[in-house]
Amino acid sequence: MKQKRIALENRIIILILGLLMVLLYSETASAESWVFEKGKWYYYYTYDEPVENQWITYGGNEYYIGSKGLMSTDKWETDKDTGRTYYVGTNGIKQRNVYTAKGDKFVGDDGTELVTFDDWRKDAKKKLKEVIKTLNKKHTVTSDQKALLAQFNASNAAFALYDLNGDGFRDIIVINKASSDNQVLDILLWNPEEREFYAIMELDFISDESAVLKREPYNGNVWAVVTRGINDISFWQLRLQEYNFIDVEHYHFGYNEYGDVIYYIDDGEVEAGFWNSSLIERTQQVGSGILTDYYDLDEASINAQVDAYPLDAELFLFQEADTD
Repeated sequence: MKQKRIALENRIIILILGLLMVLLYSETASAESWVFEKGKWYYYYTYDEPVENQWITYGGNEYYIGSKGLMSTDKWETDKDTGRTYYVGTNGIKQRNVYTAKGDKFVGDDGTELVTFDDWRKDAKKKLKEVIKTLNKKHTVTSDQKALLAQFNASNAAFALYDLNGDGFRDIIVINKASSDNQVLDILLWNPEEREFYAIMELDFISDESAVLKREPYNGNVWAVVTRGINDISFWQLRLQEYNFIDVEHYHFGYNEYGDVIYYIDDGEVEAGFWNSSLIERTQQVGSGILTDYYDLDEASINAQVDAYPLDAELFLFQEADTD
């Protein structure tokens, strides 16, 4: 009987020790978790050992835990292993393909700043605001132009962000929205190598030139058709993947000393019939107008359009540019 009692007591002791070990393990495991205190989140290995200055993965998301276990929020944090700086949002999670909470920077697919896209945004806003300033500045004009100029300024202009040369990056078109054919005032192309916009066409409201944009229906080249009065038409072409217009053909006519009409294509004199048929053929070739949406040229519209979420194709190109 004594031996049976001892064996039973041993089994009870083993059971109690086992229960104590389970409880101890459970307490230790549960301590490796989050603690919410005074409106902030902290992360601990154990109840008295906080995680400090390192990245952790929890629930499939990455967080940065700073000094004394405090979770970082709305900050850029550097990974000491990679040397790269990543953004964590207001919820503490490492972000991807989003704007920061302040909206001042864009976070790329890898969690770092998409620098090239932010350069594009910054320069687009800068250049568009310069266009506003130019259109609103005081002009020295003739008396005949004063009445016309009084009706036109930046409030009569509109802009579009549109890829003109097919390189995948949106360029800037500024038009006179009061015109019936979207008369072009400025064209600025994005140069991905220089990471800035540069002007390839600049006109103004009182210019004797009028330019409209066309796109060829098949190969996609863009044309600027520039007219001066009724007797002078120039065709300029912007080819795909190119960054400047080239002067292709110039149609004009004048009068000789006897009052006869003399027709020219470029610098060569041609017959009237050939001049007209060639002009019709060229006009058909260049296609119809650019199909895109235009927005008022004011600061609110500029910010709204420039800061819109980038197209998927643009994201890829900007990310690729950042790695070059």
